[in-house]
Amino acid sequence: MNPMYVYGIVSSGARIPPGLKGLGPSGIVSTVEHKKIAAIVGDVPTDRPLGLRDDLLAHENVVDSVAAVTSVLPMRFPAVVEEHGVVEELLAPNHAHFQDVLAALEGRVQFSLKGRFEQDVVLREVVEADEDIRALQQRVRELPEDASYYDRVRLGELIVGALEQRRDIEAEKMYERLEPVVADTAAHPPTSPEEVINGAFLVERDDRRRFEEAVEDLGREGVGRLRLRLLGPLAPYDFVS
Repeated sequence: MNPMYVYGIVSSGARIPPGLKGLGPSGIVSTVEHKKIAAIVGDVPTDRPLGLRDDLLAHENVVDSVAAVTSVLPMRFPAVVEEHGVVEELLAPNHAHFQDVLAALEGRVQFSLKGRFEQDVVLREVVEADEDIRALQQRVRELPEDASYYDRVRLGELIVGALEQRRDIEAEKMYERLEPVVADTAAHPPTSPEEVINGAFLVERDDRRRFEEAVEDLGREGVGRLRLRLLGPLAPYDFVS
């Protein structure tokens, strides 16, 4: 038995960037073709189980590097198939489905955008804009710590609520601003009141510059109060099942 690691699916004849280094001992990445589709494959470590952080990074590097130049259906980490099964069990029985998915992704690539408030700046904005919060904050300052416990709890609740409201409004505006230059959007729920946006965007390759410029505009408008981080091009994990 000879296990193969499968990174993703591309169209037959798709160009794979030279010099890719896989997670196996040889580091070689190649393709196995079947009719109009192909699997991106490599060897598998035989002296240890998969699961190291370096394995995951190697997997991501391969699929993201391929995504930068051609449409790819990324496999989830870790995907191991016996060598004979790459065609018999993976490509042949799923040929039509893989073709359909690759057709839907043709000419498109994923970007991920994350943005967080600069906490101190936005907290000041929240306090200045809300009279009740300012009054309660002053009351907490004037009382001994043990006597202001419930007021401090209530103050925290009011501030978090105001932050979340502001976050939701600004996130909606940001998604609306980017909508004209994206093919699809996958919005992830925020993990904290300060996290304004955490979205994946499927972008036409021809619109990549327009999308990046739109994000740059958002960054300039939010300078000093909002930190944005754009990653991509990436394999379109958020747009395939």
